[in-house]
Amino acid sequence: MSESIKQLAERIGEDLQKLEDLLKASGDKKIKIRFPRGFLRTASHFRGRYWFVRDNNLQRNIGYSLMLSDVYRWMLNRTDLWGTPREMLIKECVCLMGSLAESITKDAMRGICGKQQSYAERLKKMRELGIIDDELQTKLKWLWDYRSREHLFLVGEWEYGHYKLKHYNDAILTLRGLRDAFDRYFHKRETSF
Repeated sequence: MSESIKQLAERIGEDLQKLEDLLKASGDKKIKIRFPRGFLRTASHFRGRYWFVRDNNLQRNIGYSLMLSDVYRWMLNRTDLWGTPREMLIKECVCLMGSLAESITKDAMRGICGKQQSYAERLKKMRELGIIDDELQTKLKWLWDYRSREHLFLVGEWEYGHYKLKHYNDAILTLRGLRDAFDRYFHKRETSF
């Protein structure tokens, strides 16, 4: 890292702290900091990557949710957020990926699995059809188990110390694996007609 980048980051951090202190002291709630442009990918970018989602409303909402994931990614990569708040942000990232996997599998398996079939049953059917392999099925089950931690009444222990950046990275890679699996599956179906 060049020294100028490090110095700039330190100055911005110090200035941000000064601004927060001034805003807190004055009670001014109208001031907004400009979020860096060019970091967030567009909803249309994500819609293009999830072209196989048949429900247009769902496809749009997937794009919006993945834009939120970019915000989370920025916060994790560009700030020194630490401790419990960082862990809870990681948890929310993982839960978001799990929710996306749930919706994507429901849409993709429409007409193959019944409307009332569970996520686990959809994964089993996807494995039978060769859409996913055993490794991805295991990862998708893990993602769903983690996503279920969104229901706090089901979490039987303190959450402190449970969420690491590795979990977020694993969740992102699992969703990417699911997307790639459906991309291959639906391309194959299109070319076989």
